[in-house]
Amino acid sequence: MQVTPEIKFHGVDRCPWVEGYIGGRVVRLERSREGITSCHVTLAKDQASHLKGNRFSVMVEVRLPPNHDLAVRKTKDIRDMPNQLAALINLAFGAIERQLKKTVELRRGDSSTPD
Repeated sequence: MQVTPEIKFHGVDRCPWVEGYIGGRVVRLERSREGITSCHVTLAKDQASHLKGNRFSVMVEVRLPPNHDLAVRKTKDIRDMPNQLAALINLAFGAIERQLKKTVELRRGDSSTPD
């Protein structure tokens, strides 16, 4: 990756394990797809009913030249912070990995449709 990843927290305290976990997922994303020039990850606590738990969202934005800006936002109600937040981060990064794979296939002209 040409630019270091940017991790933002909105309404959430910075935790070393969260930063480390997101950093690990960014490194894994970088290894799987070359050519990524920027990656922005935003972890936010959204407004929700107090009866349903705390609603969190993870947004992952990736730039792949030329002119490919991809973004994914996943939201989930979380009651058990360490376990469920890690699962939410995994959902967001899994979705962005699928988008990157499709984008790379389209750029190469590959078709993944079965014959």
